[in-house]
Amino acid sequence: MIHHGEQTGYHVTPISQDKRALGYQRPGNLNNPTVATLLRNVMKMEGTEAAAAGSCRMSIISQTYLSLLKPSDRVVVHRCNYDSAMSLFRDYLPSWGVEIEFVDFGAPKNLSKSLEAKPAKFVHWEPYVNPTMEVLNTPNLIGIAKRNGASIVLDNTFLTPYLFQPFRYGADLVIHSVTKYIGGHGNAMGAVVSGSKVLINKIEHAQNWLGGLLRPMDAFLVMQGIKTLPLRMQWNHHLKSGLMKGFGGMMGIVWKEDCVHQCLGNQVGLILHVTSLGDSGTRIVTRQQEKERGIPQRYTRVSIGLEDPEYLIIDFKRAIQQCYQ
Repeated sequence: MIHHGEQTGYHVTPISQDKRALGYQRPGNLNNPTVATLLRNVMKMEGTEAAAAGSCRMSIISQTYLSLLKPSDRVVVHRCNYDSAMSLFRDYLPSWGVEIEFVDFGAPKNLSKSLEAKPAKFVHWEPYVNPTMEVLNTPNLIGIAKRNGASIVLDNTFLTPYLFQPFRYGADLVIHSVTKYIGGHGNAMGAVVSGSKVLINKIEHAQNWLGGLLRPMDAFLVMQGIKTLPLRMQWNHHLKSGLMKGFGGMMGIVWKEDCVHQCLGNQVGLILHVTSLGDSGTRIVTRQQEKERGIPQRYTRVSIGLEDPEYLIIDFKRAIQQCYQ
């Protein structure tokens, strides 16, 4: 991760911003040397043969499905995913003639039942689910999808390739919001989808008319974050979970009291009460119950940063005490 992918002769790839230079007409992917550096690194980490970059996670998710789906296609989706992805699956793809079925993948037999009843073109899930923190049995689910003729698209943002590499278990496409842990500093936006050349070529072709390309400055900043990715992921959590090397820094809290759930965000000091995740600062987001997605009552999503744990504990204790006053 520290050394792979850099331009020849450079330990830190320079930012190539010239839009008129030869080969720079499409600065989103391999034609731009700065973006190409990031893509080569992600491909190496994931073990994939091709990759495309977008301006954010939803640009890549949308580009992936708009380029690969047609009306009457069917996609089976885990009941809970990243909020904006849920909007795409619930509100937009069905209006364009794509059939979406939400299934609880926590019990793999549910996926088997769905695919055996009716074939699907794609199956989509997050191995470590946002925001519920379910750890799904991804190798088992991949096997079920493959046996039933479906292609697999996984959003691996929470775990990163350092902790888990779904492509090596048979996933067809793997998506990362590099805004989050891969970049790790909250100063850049972007996303990468990697997988087979056949699928990635279709996505790249669609980017010509969909837009939403990753810019060289963001690729440069993300590459600086990649160099510390192993250290940051190790610092967050040392325990292993099955095939994964660890959990990363995401966790969920179900509070006993409504008063703590409702007021904690206004009482924390060191901890930030804001969205996003995966950078150096600890963040919390208060969520409301959504039974159909498995989000419980009095639930808070936490992204642990790089602060000394003792300081975080002090801040949580002080904020909780304030909620009771």
